[in-house]
Amino acid sequence: MSTSRTILITGVSSGIGRSLAVEFARCGDRIVGIARDRRLLKALEREIRSEGGDGIMLPCDVRQERQVMNAIKRGTSVLGPCDILVNNAGVTAFGNFLATSVRSFDEILDTNLKGAMIVTRAVLPSMVKHKKGTIINIVSYAAKTVYQGSSAYSAAKAGLAGMMNVIREEVRSSGVKVINVYPGAVLTPMWSPKQRALFQDTMIPSGDFARMLYELSLQPASMTVEELVVRPPIGDLRV
Repeated sequence: MSTSRTILITGVSSGIGRSLAVEFARCGDRIVGIARDRRLLKALEREIRSEGGDGIMLPCDVRQERQVMNAIKRGTSVLGPCDILVNNAGVTAFGNFLATSVRSFDEILDTNLKGAMIVTRAVLPSMVKHKKGTIINIVSYAAKTVYQGSSAYSAAKAGLAGMMNVIREEVRSSGVKVINVYPGAVLTPMWSPKQRALFQDTMIPSGDFARMLYELSLQPASMTVEELVVRPPIGDLRV
């Protein structure tokens, strides 16, 4: 059994983030969850507490620095300093590059890349000060390969990986770990209903992915996993 930790997870209202919050809470950790959908946040908080878990879910847009600072301050004042940050919040829009508007491009980069930067800046000083902590980034296999129709998303995720690789080197001597996880197709609402219906039997269930990530968070102080690729056995979906 691990000692109870405070876990900050972004994008907890659905998909991977929600599964992570439930899994970590079931295993005894305290959850500070942030996302934009108040209704879904309330439902998640009720579920965690009904199962005996400890968590506080806070409405927050990761693109807004003041909202992020206020949410983290409120959450950690109740549950304690952040031991593990999971940068999970993400959005995408599928479409050919020439059909991608500047507005859509900005929204995807602001959430997936800028949002992770803002949240990380909010918690990293405390981790460095205490010489411990882990930052887990849900990147995407799209940062390692080419998927047509995902130019903005691939750019954002590749940027996230590059930024976190630099941060890892900058804080390596402080004892803070930075882990980039590159999932392939995980069964979440990010996929269209049609795609989920066609490929649900070959996608990774979000609960299985969450369990794997929990196990990853337990790595001993004597080692660190810096990168992890997690894909369905079939590899790429034949979309």
